Amino acid sequence: MLATLMAAVMLSAPLWQQTDTIVPVDPDTRLEVSQMGGVVVVRTWDRSEMRVVSDHSSRERVEISRSGRVVKVRAKRDRGVAHSVDFEITIPASMDVEISGTFLDIDIEGVQGEVSAHTTQGDVRLVGGGRYVNLHSIQGEVTCTGARGRLEIGSVNGSVRVRDVVGEIAGETVNGSIILEDVQSSAVELVTTNGDIYYGGTVESDGRYFFSNHNGDLTLAVPGSINATVSVSTFSGEFDSDFPVTLTETRSGGKRFSFVPGAAASASASCWATVVRASSWSRSLAQSGCGVRRDWSPQKP
Repeated sequence: MLATLMAAVMLSAPLWQQTDTIVPVDPDTRLEVSQMGGVVVVRTWDRSEMRVVSDHSSRERVEISRSGRVVKVRAKRDRGVAHSVDFEITIPASMDVEISGTFLDIDIEGVQGEVSAHTTQGDVRLVGGGRYVNLHSIQGEVTCTGARGRLEIGSVNGSVRVRDVVGEIAGETVNGSIILEDVQSSAVELVTTNGDIYYGGTVESDGRYFFSNHNGDLTLAVPGSINATVSVSTFSGEFDSDFPVTLTETRSGGKRFSFVPGAAASASASCWATVVRASSWSRSLAQSGCGVRRDWSPQKP
């Protein structure tokens, strides 16, 4: 009886198998992957081919289709929807990439084209990306390193981390911190409801920078001198700077004010900082809700 039961269980369980396929592609082709769950890993090489390696059950199959300059990779099932399927895809570095999923972790590295990566529950990691990059997760951490171009990045419940990016940046999260390090940008907008904001990057002439959080700390760590007018608004918080500032305007009993770093009377760049409520920091270097500092690296939350 036991042997019969074990045989029945073995026959009913799906067998796992691997698909390994190489197809020719043009370097200017766009890759599209839409998947319910699993992990999608994208890497690059110097060949005009795309390699797709996937681990999946025997009830599922990998489908690669073409439509114009778009190559689509899907996991399909004869009955119902393919659930958790892992992909490792290798493509030419110049290809654009678009990946979306529900319970999906996304890991992309080496791509020089445009990148769009969206998931409902999972982490998104990108190293590279060019021209236009859009990364988002509802439940997960989103990180971007080395992008060159406009970046839009966000999460609902998770932190956002950006490093070594050149270009315009828009970052947003509801419950999580936003950390930017070693960035070069003339236009930055960072918004969070519950979390800290740290900006470590350039403040360029004629640039525009906007930072807002409702419950957290805001730190601007600027290298060298900055040529900017900084406007600060806080409801329940403090302000501190580790170098001299020249106040140009105060309003609302000092809760709203503008200043120019140093003794300069005017500046070409503009920076807006809004802090509704800020808690004191435990770090010995900063004990304020809003601060402007030089050459300082944050303790990661």
